[in-house]
Amino acid sequence: MWKKGSALLLAGMLLLTGCAGEASLVRDSIVASIDKPNYDFQGTLKLTGDVEKLPAALGETAPDKQGQAILSAMKAGVTLKGSQLDVKNAKVQLEVNDDKVLRDNNLWTGDKKASVELVVSDDKVFVKSPLDSKYLLIDASTSEALTGLNENEQVNPAKLKEFQDKMNQLTLDFIKKYVGKYGYKLADAKNLGIETVTLPNGEKVEATHVTVKIDAKELVKMFFFTANDAVASQDVKTFAIDMMVLTNSLTEEMFPDLGKTTEAEKRANAEATINEILKEAKAWLDETGKVYTPEKIVEELKKEGFHNLAWNLDFYVDKNKMPVHQKSDLNVTFQSPEMKQPLTVGLYADQYAYNFGKATKYDVPAKDAGLTAEDLYKDEKAISNFSDKGFMRHFAQSMLDDVKWQKELEAEWAEETKATTP
Repeated sequence: MWKKGSALLLAGMLLLTGCAGEASLVRDSIVASIDKPNYDFQGTLKLTGDVEKLPAALGETAPDKQGQAILSAMKAGVTLKGSQLDVKNAKVQLEVNDDKVLRDNNLWTGDKKASVELVVSDDKVFVKSPLDSKYLLIDASTSEALTGLNENEQVNPAKLKEFQDKMNQLTLDFIKKYVGKYGYKLADAKNLGIETVTLPNGEKVEATHVTVKIDAKELVKMFFFTANDAVASQDVKTFAIDMMVLTNSLTEEMFPDLGKTTEAEKRANAEATINEILKEAKAWLDETGKVYTPEKIVEELKKEGFHNLAWNLDFYVDKNKMPVHQKSDLNVTFQSPEMKQPLTVGLYADQYAYNFGKATKYDVPAKDAGLTAEDLYKDEKAISNFSDKGFMRHFAQSMLDDVKWQKELEAEWAEETKATTP
C-alpha cells in the first residue's frame, strides 16, 4: 500500500467507474467514499495465468529463483485484512495462502504461514514479517528528492509537510469534483439489481450489483474521451495551475539560490505554461483522432504483440452509496518477438469494505522500531534484523544494494567534479 492509498485507488478507478449510464451509481460511490476514508477491509489478491513464464518472457535469461518463488506464491494468492483510519494512515496484514514454494526456496520457515505486517503512518511505511526483529522502514519525509540534495538545500520539515498536505488535499478535492461530473458511457455496464452481501464481520447488507466489462477497444475509447474532456475542462486547468504554483513554491523553498517570485508571478507563469500544454495536447488529439480510430489502434497494438485485454469488474454499492464489495479480474495476452507463443497473465482481486466511520484502531510502531535503507548502509550488520529464513531479507538486501549503487555514483561524480574544477 501507498500512504495515499485511497487517493491512488480513486484516481486509478476514474476511467472505470466515473461514468454515465448503469455505472453512475459506482461513480457516486467513489465521490461518497472520499469523505469517508475510515473503514476496515478484507480480501484476496492473486496473480493469474502463466506467471511462471513471465521472467523469461521479459528477457531474463537466468531468472532469480527466489523472485520466481515469490511470483509463484502470489499466484497461489494472498489474503489481506486491515484498517484504514484516513488517507494517510492504515494497517494491513498479508498472509500467503500457500507458502510451500517459499519454504522450498529458503524464503520462509517456522510453524506460522508466511505473512507480513504493513503499517502506513503519514510519510512512513513500516513492513515486517513475524521472523524479523525490526521493521523495514520507508520514510518519504527523509527522501533526498524531497528534502534537497545536501544540508544547505534542505527544506524545513514542517514547511515540507505543509506543502505535502496542501497537494494531497488539492488532489482529493479535484478527484471528487471531476469524478462527479465525468460523463463517459461504458459500452458494457449492467445493473443486476439488489443482492445481499455478507461482510467479514457477519453483517448482511443489501447492495446494488453493477458489472462492467472492458476490452482493449473500450480502453482506447475511454482514453480519448478522457483526454479530450480533460483538455476542455476548466476544473482540470485550475487544478494543474494550482498544483504547479505549489510545486514552484516548494522548489523555491528547497533551492533559495534560484530566487523568489510573488504568488501573482507564479500563477501567471503557471497559467501560461498550462495553457500552452493544453493547446498542444488538443492539437495532438485532433490530429491523432483523424488518423487513428480505436479499431486501428487495437490493430496496431496486435501487430506489436499486444493480443488481448479483458477486464471484468463487479461493484456492490449499499443504500448509503458506499462500495461494500468489489471484484476485479484483469487478463492481458501479449507476445514479444522472442516469444514462440502468446503469454497470458492477470491479476484478480476481491475486497470487502465495512465499518465505515468506525475502523479498528491499532498501534503505530515507534520510529526506532524500523530500519531504513540508509540505516542498513551505515551498519551492514543490521541486515541480520531480517531473518535469512524470511522473504523480507530479500527486499532489504535489494534496497541496500540500491543505496550502495547510488553512493558509488555520487562518489564517482564527486571525483570527476573535483578533477575538472580549476
